[in-house]
Amino acid sequence: MPPLDYVTGLESRGALELLLSECLEGSQPHPETSRVLLAVVIVDVVGLKAVNEQHGFLAGDSMLRTAADSLRRASERTRLLARLGGDELVAVFSGPTAEADARKAVAILRNKSLKPLLRSTMTIAASPDSPSALIDRLYASVRGQSGQGGEE
Repeated sequence: MPPLDYVTGLESRGALELLLSECLEGSQPHPETSRVLLAVVIVDVVGLKAVNEQHGFLAGDSMLRTAADSLRRASERTRLLARLGGDELVAVFSGPTAEADARKAVAILRNKSLKPLLRSTMTIAASPDSPSALIDRLYASVRGQSGQGGEE
């Protein structure tokens, strides 16, 4: 397993890609839909680049740790928490309650006092998605929100 992200203590992108591959390729399909169900919540840490530039990387790292802690608390039934990239964190949920668990996590994140700091959304994956296609959809969902000034 790849090492943990040193700033957030979350799993790395490598661990995320490995889990997504295992879940999408080797999991048992849901009995009602015959599809493997995953729900992935992505959290974008808003303004991280500006904080890094204005206050330094230690302040930015603190901001990332705060976001990671919020994601941990919101994601009780997660399969994996990981840092996807510079300012994106993800929680992966699987199984028959994946979508409900992910929606609950998003609702908790949106009700936190950190709402201006975090923008969260979710995407649902089902086989035959590939890990790279799912990650591309995650990035697209965050990019789609960035011009809207809020969550979808």
